[in-house]
Amino acid sequence: MNNLWLPGLMLLLGVLHAAAAYFYFSKEGRAWPWSAAWLVFTVFCLALLHAAPHGALLLFLAAVLGWTLWWDSIRASIERGWVVENARQATGEIVDEDLIVRNLRNFEWLGGRDCVPRWEVRRYPLGHLAAIDLFVCTWGDPRVAHLIVSFVFTDLPPLAFSIETRREVRERWSMLAGFMKSYELILIAADERDVVRVRTNVRGEQVARYRLKTTPQMRRKLLELFVEQMNALAQRPRFYNTLLRNCTTEVVRIMAAAGRRVPMDWRILVSGYVPKYLHELGMLEDSRPFDEVMAAADIVPAARAADDTADFWRRIREIRAPHRIVM
Repeated sequence: MNNLWLPGLMLLLGVLHAAAAYFYFSKEGRAWPWSAAWLVFTVFCLALLHAAPHGALLLFLAAVLGWTLWWDSIRASIERGWVVENARQATGEIVDEDLIVRNLRNFEWLGGRDCVPRWEVRRYPLGHLAAIDLFVCTWGDPRVAHLIVSFVFTDLPPLAFSIETRREVRERWSMLAGFMKSYELILIAADERDVVRVRTNVRGEQVARYRLKTTPQMRRKLLELFVEQMNALAQRPRFYNTLLRNCTTEVVRIMAAAGRRVPMDWRILVSGYVPKYLHELGMLEDSRPFDEVMAAADIVPAARAADDTADFWRRIREIRAPHRIVM
């Protein structure tokens, strides 16, 4: 065993598996024990190479094979012990010229994760579909954002879609875990008084609203595709991925399918920059310099003033509007 390639390869595999274990189990707050176990096991096998090279190699390969088989056995699931806000995947169907959404979320948020659950069935007349708004939510680092797409109907509360991780009760959010097969994907259909207000008024996030430049045909197609994706997830669950399958990349993919292609750019991956990128592409209705657009987009003061009023959706659109508002 004078050659160094075998110990080097074993060390590399051990470190990679330790990193994978740290990422995956960070969702449960017990990443270090699993990661450390891989590192200790790797060092043990490397030390054993001198005394029993074949035995050490077989032991190490058996552990790698066992991990690989376990990893391959992990499948996305519909039935798990979900946190209450992720308990139901909404579905929809178009009947004549109406969209019927089932399991629409309209929770009353009390503080933190405390809430009064309300799941509803709502009907939206497609002939009243008037606009599409993009909400951009940030906290801490402004480069990291969550996107919410909201379909605005004339004289009706909008229908908001939020693509998120579907967490189990024992899990917590971890960006690192999101790179692994740690969370399923959920497409939440919600009232803005739930999915927007919880961020502005309860969690203290910064939230901005941008009106997308769309045609009636594009709005209809996008809405149909969101509904199609909801129904697909209800039947065939998929995993979330922090980099490749998240709230931004999924929205971009749906927009492309609707015929509004967004060219690949690094700002799609750094989602806090998405509004400025869309502005550069001419995809926002407001064509003023972006600094002015961004300043006018802030809805936090209006949201806090509106609080839990029934017309929350209307009141967050009443101020600083750079263009004619369609209600």
